[in-house]
Amino acid sequence: MKVLILHNRYREPGGEDAAASAEAALLREGGVDVVEATFDNQGSPLQLGLHAAWSRDSYRQVHAWCAAHQPDLCHVHNFWMRLSPSVHPACHAAGVATVQTLHNFRLMCVNGLLLRHGVVCEDCAGGVPWLGVVRRCYRDSFAASATVAGMIAGHRVRGTWDRDVDAFVALSRHSRDKLAAGRMPADRIFVKPNFVSDPGEPELPPSASASIVYAGRLSPEKGLDRLLTAWRSVDGGRLVIIGDGPDRPRLEAQPNVRVIFIGARRPEEVVRAIASARAVVLPSLGYENFPRLLVEAMACGRPALVSDIGALAEIVEHGRTGLRFHPGDTQGIAETLNVILADGALADRLGVNARAEYLAKYTPERNFEQLMRIYHFALTRR
Repeated sequence: MKVLILHNRYREPGGEDAAASAEAALLREGGVDVVEATFDNQGSPLQLGLHAAWSRDSYRQVHAWCAAHQPDLCHVHNFWMRLSPSVHPACHAAGVATVQTLHNFRLMCVNGLLLRHGVVCEDCAGGVPWLGVVRRCYRDSFAASATVAGMIAGHRVRGTWDRDVDAFVALSRHSRDKLAAGRMPADRIFVKPNFVSDPGEPELPPSASASIVYAGRLSPEKGLDRLLTAWRSVDGGRLVIIGDGPDRPRLEAQPNVRVIFIGARRPEEVVRAIASARAVVLPSLGYENFPRLLVEAMACGRPALVSDIGALAEIVEHGRTGLRFHPGDTQGIAETLNVILADGALADRLGVNARAEYLAKYTPERNFEQLMRIYHFALTRR
């Protein structure tokens, strides 16, 4: 089998970029012939915006690649903004099946998060996203929001998702259900979570550490303001924040003790930091899809402390593989952190269960099997 992988990188590297790269490597290890094509969003916002809904350049380029490489299937990760959804009809015109991984809610929500001012918002889901334009939900810009809304509405009317995509990949059941409710073709949405390579059995139990790790983008929807506020009520321990993003300068300027910001790090460095922690924390205010931080924590045998919302509540079983708290509840976050830091036996028990969960569900071998089933479905449909 030969697979063409298309991915539009973000200006700031994030989880989607890492997931796309890891999946390409997984396919190669499984004997699949992989052709990777990555793009970035360099250029003026005006130039990018003019082509975001339908890029004729991407259509021609992808059609030519299909003719040159003759892949059996094209797997698209992120197409926003330079690639655009035009890559799907380009592949179909060349007789190539397509799969689209839905890393966010971009096809039904202007900002892709189903979140507004720190609160879950589904006002546009399934309908014309005009409210997202009026409210300037994308980058606080009327023009930029109108560009996204035009892409959403235009391709819904055109029938791109019904006609030109053979299978969709959602990262969790929660994401699949939200996408189906948003008028995506439910019969073609498959659940396949993220994965990481097995780092091996933990050298030390969680109780050997007093560090709590957050790793991810430093942006408003991640709830880090609430985490730092809660941390002031935590007894002992050390909070390590890994990553970069628009909120970093403001977050670092807040008065906090026992908090260390170490910026973006390579994936292997992130895994080492998690493996030497007591637990990881993810205080997101809205719906996540499947943060790599969770699967990395499980692989390292570390419990996860997460907001009780969406896919986080689905993935982390309270009292078995981690602990959950109400989204944005600083007191609840502080209480959860104090519990995990005070009770080493609890941290170790949760860590053992988390590691078992990883081995049962999130190994590369398991993920490869799931991906092959999706590919075969797409090929049969095409």
